[in-house]
Amino acid sequence: MRRQKMACFCAAAVLLAGCAGTPKTDIVTRKNTEALAGKAVQEDENRTPLAETKEQAPETYTWSYDNTAGTVHIDADAEVTLPEKNTIPMYRLNSTGFTQEQVTGIYDYLFQGRETYRIEGGGMSKAECEEQIVELKKELEDLDSSKDGDNKETIEILRQNAQESLDGLMEIYDTLPEEDPEKKIPVDATLTDNNQTSNEEREGEVVESVQTGLWCQSDAGDSLSVDNEDVDSSEYSVLQYRKEGKYQYAPDIGEPVRPGEADEKIGKSMPYSYEEAKALADGVIEAAGVEAELVETTLVEGYTETQGTGSGEPTVAEMLGLDQELAQYQDLGGWMNPSTPQYAGEYTAFQFQYARVIEGTPVAATSSNILSEDATAISWPYEQIVVLVSEAGIQKVDWDAPVVLGESVANDVPILSFEDARAIFEELAPLAYEGKAEACFDKETSGKTEAHVNQVRLSLMRVKNDGSKREGLYVPAWVFYGTEASHFHSDDPEREEADWTNKETTPWIVLAVNAVDGTVIDQVEGY
Repeated sequence: MRRQKMACFCAAAVLLAGCAGTPKTDIVTRKNTEALAGKAVQEDENRTPLAETKEQAPETYTWSYDNTAGTVHIDADAEVTLPEKNTIPMYRLNSTGFTQEQVTGIYDYLFQGRETYRIEGGGMSKAECEEQIVELKKELEDLDSSKDGDNKETIEILRQNAQESLDGLMEIYDTLPEEDPEKKIPVDATLTDNNQTSNEEREGEVVESVQTGLWCQSDAGDSLSVDNEDVDSSEYSVLQYRKEGKYQYAPDIGEPVRPGEADEKIGKSMPYSYEEAKALADGVIEAAGVEAELVETTLVEGYTETQGTGSGEPTVAEMLGLDQELAQYQDLGGWMNPSTPQYAGEYTAFQFQYARVIEGTPVAATSSNILSEDATAISWPYEQIVVLVSEAGIQKVDWDAPVVLGESVANDVPILSFEDARAIFEELAPLAYEGKAEACFDKETSGKTEAHVNQVRLSLMRVKNDGSKREGLYVPAWVFYGTEASHFHSDDPEREEADWTNKETTPWIVLAVNAVDGTVIDQVEGY
């Protein structure tokens, strides 16, 4: 079963600029969004309306490139897809968070009438404190009476940890309440400011920012959190839903799958078929009142957390030779025995990623959650809507950086032809990936970076304003989707692995060409 590794340090930098260095030619520049808006309503001999562009566009695109150093390979065997409509718009947009209507719809769909609440108070009661005091005293007795002379240093560390914990509990015992101080406060779907404020410096001035949001849970083991942020705050808006299930799930690990193969590849323990799981996930989008399309289905393998290695290998306590009567205390000295993920051994969930559709035109989608390394840039990833369905039903919903449409700039934007976009791609993609290869590979580590384009799609893509607010435009763009992998070989004898491969998760944008001005749009920088 293929399990993708986390992206290496070189993939953590910007998509087009590579690991640390940049191509000899800077192919990404900041966009003047007002100039773009002006071009959207101007006639241009190099651009034509979508209706004419569709007549000239091919159905498929093939191409191949290898650099002379043998470190870069790019190829294309792709279907070229255009919107069914004969016009493509441009819109102003911002990211001010989730509307009350969206939150209410999602809340009602996920909780299905169950009562929800938030916890106030919290902390420890005298009874709970007494239980822990008894356990710690028993541990100290066992440690003090131990005859394990070969592990005096380890035993002393455990004894010190237990004594410090005991002293802390004894110190606060008299201040604790007799009963559990936690209280359940009924909560509905209403967004509130929750008295959460923060002071941030913006353009030289300290401004108080009031956060609106929601946090609630039910007795069924599920919870919903919503955090709305201003367009100029340091954080972006997020919505998260979590439900207890048999397994936990890590982000960015899974296998993309076609609908016709999904039921065959999913594990036998999954009670939902692909169509049933998709219907559950689609319900989230419908409840939010958003027009969106499914862009990627992934099979995901769940895991459970276990103490020790979980693989039949000896625990740290066993390797140290601790007596069995003392090994029970290794968890209290957590440094000795960290938790280890135990994977299910089969795919246990479907994961669905969605992207908006604006007036019949899809919005570009990416799995990238890498943010700009520019310290002056505002944090604003591309919008992502992901729903995970497991044996528990909908177990996770993650919606990051929601977009709010503003005024329409133009309804029928003249755009560059596919041939123009193809020429730009074939000129600039090699520069981008050669720059990446130069930054990734050195004297001790050699390798090759490969990009395969499997779809070219005329879409809308967000371009952010050159400023300190989450505002920008949805502009037409020729998006070259595909896969990317970097293969490494190390001559360092101290490395455990001599050869390894890092793959980007999909959907992945190999290159995006602005169909209005022919510039490249970077999925990390957002311009």
